[in-house]
Amino acid sequence: MASNEGESLRDEFSSDQSEACMQATNRLSEALDDERDGLAKQQARITEETEYDVLTRMLSIDPVTIGAPPTSVNQDEATRVQNIESRKTGYRKIGFGQCGLVFERPGQGFVVKVARPAFVEALLNDYQVHLAIYSAFSAQSQANAAAPESRVPQVFQHVTKGHTWWEQNKPLFLADHGDFPLPSSALTTEHIFPLPKIVRKHLIDRYCPREIQDEVGNNPVNRDCLARVYLGRRRPRDQPLSRNFTLRNFNLCLDQMVELELDVSKFAVAMAEALAIVHWAARVDGYDMEFVLGSEVEIEPPHVTAGQTAQPQTGRTSTDLVNLKKRAIRMWVLDFNLCSKWAEEIGRTHPDALIEQLVMAFFENDPYYPLPLMEAEMDKQLWSTFRVEYLRTAKAILAGKDARLQTLPNKFIEACIEREREKPKKGLGHGHRDYKD
Repeated sequence: MASNEGESLRDEFSSDQSEACMQATNRLSEALDDERDGLAKQQARITEETEYDVLTRMLSIDPVTIGAPPTSVNQDEATRVQNIESRKTGYRKIGFGQCGLVFERPGQGFVVKVARPAFVEALLNDYQVHLAIYSAFSAQSQANAAAPESRVPQVFQHVTKGHTWWEQNKPLFLADHGDFPLPSSALTTEHIFPLPKIVRKHLIDRYCPREIQDEVGNNPVNRDCLARVYLGRRRPRDQPLSRNFTLRNFNLCLDQMVELELDVSKFAVAMAEALAIVHWAARVDGYDMEFVLGSEVEIEPPHVTAGQTAQPQTGRTSTDLVNLKKRAIRMWVLDFNLCSKWAEEIGRTHPDALIEQLVMAFFENDPYYPLPLMEAEMDKQLWSTFRVEYLRTAKAILAGKDARLQTLPNKFIEACIEREREKPKKGLGHGHRDYKD
């Protein structure tokens, strides 16, 4: 975008029209959400007759069979979208975390993570580790007949507080975010689109107290729904539905997956494969990274590559509309600001220290992974599935490497088992975390 256009945007978004632009941004976000929902339902062949098992069908990560390309949403809705697109829109907050806030620009294929003042270095680390992991996953896709089951969002650019990116983009952050100062360090990555509206509706119907379902369903915050895949946690039996129910960062626990008749073994395979790639191809410990379910019915990302700026845009054209894949839902791996990289030499010269770090990161994470030495038969099977796939993937990655490195994946698995064997002796439960509550 030329500098004079950036100046005109600054003038426009600092005027009384800011509120109208914010409303247009929210309307466009909602309209595009409706559009993706229609496409997702067509892709998964959801009809009135099949709505009874929507969650079972749409939360699966199995490929779906697609015949003719899906048609667009109804003409009235398409017209409404086009009318909204003609307006200039800004950024809308869709998430937050320890490191910073996350924003989307509706109609674009990227998100912006903006660092909190004390987390500038953490966001730079997020960028560097993200690049390493994305490159490792891309290399696996090129080296094998099939790409990894999980995806890592493409990473576009890290910008500093003083970068020229802010000259064009700061005026587009329309809302007041309190004591969160802009500009700051920022990271642009591929947008993981939320679970489709029909999935969100059925999650609310099933897991939200009836008396607050309308309120939850109408809250735009709950449009930004990714589901954390917790293979290592069950909800307490007879636990009442939470009155603090939210769909933002929804925790999908193992008992819920079983209840919904999802094939949890496929989640375990995808997760194990991803962790092995992170450990042995990217050489990253995986500390505090997340595994979530999000949509893969997506609008094309902006035409940028790593190292280029994701330029602000004012609308979409029909050629940008949809890049359909043969899945409605995909498992995604994200959030790397607390991860640490390790040099290959460490694996050869200090293997015990490396394994200790990897085991710590495994257990200090949220309960995504299956655990060893559990009592229930399903948990035993999940751990076995996870273990086999992790070792299979690691063996392929390390083929031809130093023999000392090739022994490390099995040492990691055995160390995880030993840790779980020792914790009960100390009066601690399965999966106990030493450093987090």
